[in-house]
Amino acid sequence: MIRQYRADIDGLRTVAVIPVVIFHLGTSLFSGGFVGVDVFFVISGFLITQTLLGEQGGWRDALFDFYKRRIKRIFPALFALYLCVMLAAFGLLMSDQSAEVAKSIIASIFFLSNILFYSQSGYFDGELDSNPLLHTWSLSVEEQFYIFFPLLIFFTRNWTAAHRRQLVWALTLASFLAAQWMVSRNASAAFYLIPFRTWELSLGSLLAIGAIPAPRRQWQAEVGVAVGLALIAYAVLFYNKATTFPGASALVPCLGTALILLCGESWRTLGGRLLSIPPMRFVGLISYSLYLWHWPIIVFYRNIDSRLDNVERVSLLIAALAAATISWAFVEKPFRRSSRLSSRIVVLRGTAAMAACGAAVFSLAVLSDVLYPISAQARGVLAYGERTGRTEMMRTGSCFLTTQNRLSDYSFERCMRAPHDKSRVLIVGDSHAAHLYYGLNHALPNAHVLQATAAGCKPLVNSRGDARCLALMHQVFNEHLKRIRPNMVILSARWLEKDVPDIEKTVRLIQQATPRVIVSGPIVEYDQPLPRLLARHIDRNEPIDMHRNKQVPLVDRQLAAAMKRAHIPYFSPYASLCAPDCRLWVTPGVPVQFDYGHLTQQGSVLIADLMARQIQPELAGIPKAADVAQLQPATY
Repeated sequence: MIRQYRADIDGLRTVAVIPVVIFHLGTSLFSGGFVGVDVFFVISGFLITQTLLGEQGGWRDALFDFYKRRIKRIFPALFALYLCVMLAAFGLLMSDQSAEVAKSIIASIFFLSNILFYSQSGYFDGELDSNPLLHTWSLSVEEQFYIFFPLLIFFTRNWTAAHRRQLVWALTLASFLAAQWMVSRNASAAFYLIPFRTWELSLGSLLAIGAIPAPRRQWQAEVGVAVGLALIAYAVLFYNKATTFPGASALVPCLGTALILLCGESWRTLGGRLLSIPPMRFVGLISYSLYLWHWPIIVFYRNIDSRLDNVERVSLLIAALAAATISWAFVEKPFRRSSRLSSRIVVLRGTAAMAACGAAVFSLAVLSDVLYPISAQARGVLAYGERTGRTEMMRTGSCFLTTQNRLSDYSFERCMRAPHDKSRVLIVGDSHAAHLYYGLNHALPNAHVLQATAAGCKPLVNSRGDARCLALMHQVFNEHLKRIRPNMVILSARWLEKDVPDIEKTVRLIQQATPRVIVSGPIVEYDQPLPRLLARHIDRNEPIDMHRNKQVPLVDRQLAAAMKRAHIPYFSPYASLCAPDCRLWVTPGVPVQFDYGHLTQQGSVLIADLMARQIQPELAGIPKAADVAQLQPATY
């Protein structure tokens, strides 16, 4: 098989990469821009399978020829990126961060970064967003696919075309069903791991082996390409971070990509001509380098100033395009030209380059620790950013469900049942409710603190989210409240401006079961973990105020005003901590928060004491009877 160049595929690469870059720049323009990676997966599966089918000779020689092409295509720009990222980390980051970057690079060199990031993922994985190599997870998924899939192709050479198609169909369907099953149970696994992403790549393979019939008429091809572009556009424009993804949601951009590839194989369509215009083709040609370079550029700039305005976003986009063009012209193209070296020598040298790059990266990490040691005081603060103690503090996995938990993990007996010898206070909401449990349990010795919390789960009657969240809130509002009759309910979440109208509706519903309801507002947030900012301030005297989220006080004021009008008691963690200067320490050496906004154990006690003090006597001395008079709005 001789594969002919298709200009429309370069244009399709542009359709994939630009939304990814725009999404990573933090705009709402392409809220589903992350689906560009899925478009790349389908394209990659299609092209690579065509290449595999065209390989000649015995399977060993064919495999070496295949990996020679992959090495020449992938390694040069990727290894240049690794060295530049490590040098930037050496100069800009603290030594422990440089070590983390080095670990990410080494995992990426051996195409294991998706597994590394999965092991580090979970609900409290905000620091992953500051990893300049986070985007390499998709390259690892692709390369893992290209370890086993070529073997499948070569060892089925003697099969009939029909039997080979059946095998690839079975692989695709099994992976898709597994992804759909896993996404509701462990979204991180479904996102990062190869068994649940294989179907996207093998969908492209199905096209390459002729398992899906091509259109027989021009008008069918025209409609197919138009529908394909519309499906991708829909996902890019209307998906967002709350979309349950991947799984079935990924079908939309993947099927759109498949339609464009299928219909453009034998027909020249209007959509194909639009994708083939020179600007689209050029961005497609540099798309690999653009994907590689854009994320580290954004991450390192945000380390200096995270509050990006539109001018800065445009500037970063231009910088990424410039870096990608240079990388494509002076790194990619020279190495992709034909070489007289045998395939085995290229593979051997590629393996040696992996080892050499890993050694260089490790050496820079060690050198950073020697030249820029972290002080004992800063290390003590950084320890609060580690994960130890969070599970017990929030009762994670039983009373607080993360994205890795199922609804069946929630323990009604532990979290919602309590004897009637004391008053019962129920906390409902997301992680910004769960982090109050530890403090309230200490601040209210004369009450049983009950808890119904789930990651990313707003305690609203019209809440949106995954099935786990919706089911838990449904049980709380429609079953548990009437059954347990708590003396008081505290609603807390990472509120946004759009949540304000639904909060009052939710409170009125709860008051049918218990009249005492308190809304706890948003808390001060940072663009990086607070212990990290404090450590940098200690060792490098870097300011902290510039890293504070400016939207939080605006939401806090709007929510306070709305609750006052509705005569609903309101407590403001933000006003309690930032009046006027935001409190950073509970006691010397003990930060208030362990990440961008979640409270440490000591911070939870601090806020709970302030909450009890502010809305006294109702919260600190709740009577046991549930039919007491309704609380009056709290003032602050």
